[in-house]
Amino acid sequence: MEIRKVASNSLLRDCRRFLAQDPITNVLPLGDLYPPLLQVSDVYSAIESGKIVGVCAIYRAFSAPSVVFGTATEEVKKALIETAVGEVSDEFISLCSPDDADLFKDHSFVLRSRVEQQMIADPPKKVQHNVIMVERIGKRDLEPLNRFYGEHNAEAWVPIQLRAGPYYCVKDKGKIVSVAGVHLVTPQIAQLGNILTDEAYRNRGFATACTSTLAADLASRGRIISLFVRIANAPAIHMYAKLGFHETREIMFLVMRKKNIPQRS
Repeated sequence: MEIRKVASNSLLRDCRRFLAQDPITNVLPLGDLYPPLLQVSDVYSAIESGKIVGVCAIYRAFSAPSVVFGTATEEVKKALIETAVGEVSDEFISLCSPDDADLFKDHSFVLRSRVEQQMIADPPKKVQHNVIMVERIGKRDLEPLNRFYGEHNAEAWVPIQLRAGPYYCVKDKGKIVSVAGVHLVTPQIAQLGNILTDEAYRNRGFATACTSTLAADLASRGRIISLFVRIANAPAIHMYAKLGFHETREIMFLVMRKKNIPQRS
């Protein structure tokens, strides 16, 4: 088996086709293979007998790189992880199935972890929100959007994601108070994220209206709609269920440190 960094368009297309066989399970590495995320990602393929048998991506837009991998055998995943961990320094994060979390133990130890739930809507339900004005965010809104997420400590937001797909918001007197957006969009699937409402404006249906509008927009373009939510976040899960999302699988969110990097005191 050979681990090869993806540098050619032909190998990139082959990796996309491989992951697209199961876009729900492979949503994160698949998204890293499309612009704009591809511009800030390193992609590695496992090749055996001339065929791709696994794909791993390192997304570098966050303060700590994110290592994610797609469907593969345990042997292939271990080889991809060994390569990827060798390409990051100090702390990194990963989102993977609970069964795959132990694959990192030879190279790193876990600093923090939490359990999330992947939910899917295919298609989402339409929710009426006629009294709530939802508008699509444009390029001119990037500065106030970035400020909104910064003020609310949104851990998964970076400005490049506004170029990945649509964001919708509710404003009060011209100020953004609720937003729903995406982490990534591929031809098969869209991953929603950065869904947030200012605490003073919650329980008014703003998040539901924004998320419903966003999901309907993406579904109209033929995408499966996916999202991750903390299993302890019962209000959010309830809202997503109203919009037609159903639970599919658990995801581990891991913050790790390489074993050869000394811990900070």
